[in-house]
Amino acid sequence: MNALLHLTHDCNLRCPYCFTGKKFDREMTADTAKRTAEFVVDYAKEHGQRAVFSFFGGEPMMAWERMQELVLHAEAVAKAAGVTAIFRMNTNGLLIKEEHLRFFEEHDLIFILSIDGNEAMHDAERKTEGGQGSFAPLAKKLPRFLEHNPGLMASVVITPTNLPHAADGLRFLLDTGFRYLIIKPDVTQVWTREHVTLLEQQYELIAEDYLARTRAGEEIYINLFDDKWINHAKGAEGISIRCDVGTSQISISPSGNIYPCVRWVKEDEDTVPRLGDVWQGMLAEPLAKIRAESAAPKQPCGDCSYNDGRCANECACEHYSATGRIDTPAPALCEHERVMVPIADRIGNTLWKEQNPVFLRKLYPSLPSLAPNLTQIRVERPLDDDSGANV
Repeated sequence: MNALLHLTHDCNLRCPYCFTGKKFDREMTADTAKRTAEFVVDYAKEHGQRAVFSFFGGEPMMAWERMQELVLHAEAVAKAAGVTAIFRMNTNGLLIKEEHLRFFEEHDLIFILSIDGNEAMHDAERKTEGGQGSFAPLAKKLPRFLEHNPGLMASVVITPTNLPHAADGLRFLLDTGFRYLIIKPDVTQVWTREHVTLLEQQYELIAEDYLARTRAGEEIYINLFDDKWINHAKGAEGISIRCDVGTSQISISPSGNIYPCVRWVKEDEDTVPRLGDVWQGMLAEPLAKIRAESAAPKQPCGDCSYNDGRCANECACEHYSATGRIDTPAPALCEHERVMVPIADRIGNTLWKEQNPVFLRKLYPSLPSLAPNLTQIRVERPLDDDSGANV
């Protein structure tokens, strides 16, 4: 069970693309946090799963004391139940200090950093409440963050506004030392034909940089490429990047209400997608409904040649945010994938023909690596498909 915990509705940033609703000071109470830990552990034990606590936003570091309490209680409850407890967090990083890093180390809490590339790209969207860019104070923290966890994941959101800086922004992250980039286009926004053309140009530049680094022996992960290659190799029935909304993943609001995924929480006022709460558990009828709708074939995708595992059309809550339907992807997502899939195919085919050892090892992990092994440092795949677009 991966429980995405919204400890607060508040945030120290006001990013225009944020999908978690209005920002206001409502924090999870101590009683709700305690019950949340118990509920997640009980559910995980019942279903033979790990209990994964993923702190989400608002900005979870604004509820630091509550986070500490929940981690400590969850550890105790999980130990008593014989369940493995794992802690993760999506954060903008601005409030993290040395004392927090010590706590993370002690409790094996790994955070994903929301950072949109270099200063020009990042500050185009990620602003403070007063409208100032947030890159400068965050940049000062990056060396320490990467020292703390060399496998630190960067979560990047691409929008029509920051798109002109995308290639330079991602190059900056790689040059800075990030080796694991999770990139999400905000397909809920309006993308014009001009935007799509520029997107293709930027992705071509990113692809060439990826190709050059891989040929040089750098082992990096960029989901835009790697997920498509791995999924295509496995085939549509063996895809590893599947939407598990309402199945092994839920979101819990500060009040303790349970939702299928992060995009449905918002201000915690809508009852339609609500699946229950941490006191009474999940309700069978809405749970079955959301699972069935999520598993159904996507409406416009049936005959598409990219609907073989390469297309990133699996996120049910993203579809709902963009079109109001779980089974209908946003038109902007289709345009994005029509641009991205051929580029990924070209780079993948090139590396395959060259028998590049770094590339081959990603598809066949048993092969010896000629580059540093990412699995040997503190890094894991993101536990939700929306990591970073929230804080």
